[in-house]
Order: sequence, then C-alpha cells, then structure tokens
Amino acid sequence: MKIQFIIVSILFGISFAEDECLACDWKSEIHCGTVSNGTCVFTALNRCQVERVSCLREQKGLPPFTQIEKGKCPKGKPKCIKP
Repeated sequence: MKIQFIIVSILFGISFAEDECLACDWKSEIHCGTVSNGTCVFTALNRCQVERVSCLREQKGLPPFTQIEKGKCPKGKPKCIKP
C-alpha cells in the first residue's frame, strides 16, 4: 500500500510540476523561439506554445528561449529539443 501511495505521489508531483507552465490554445500565429547563445531555435504554432516549451526546458535544466519572434525560424539553424 505504501508503494502505491509513493508511485501515485510521484506521478502527481510530475504532473503538477509541468502544470506550472502555461496551458495554450491552438490559435495559429507561428512564432520562433531562440536560445540566448543562438545554438538552436524552435518553431511553434503560437507565442504561448513557445513560452510553454521554454518553461519546460527550464524545468529540465535546458536553456530557455530568450528571444521570441513572430514567424518561422530560420532554416539554417539547428532545432531545439522539445522536452
């Protein structure tokens, strides 16, 4: 019984941690997020989704997006990992 409680607590803890990041709609207004050192870029359906992925990246110890611009990301830059 204790093990089940621990497992459930861990699962809820993980889902609550992810809930700290924004919940987004599916409005289409493409935006590009860029990491501060310019090592990678991330294209998302809208600004909110770029901000959400940036938040999730921070939670995973990855650098967040420091620049978010309207439009698709440049093709010549590597794509960032979505955590």
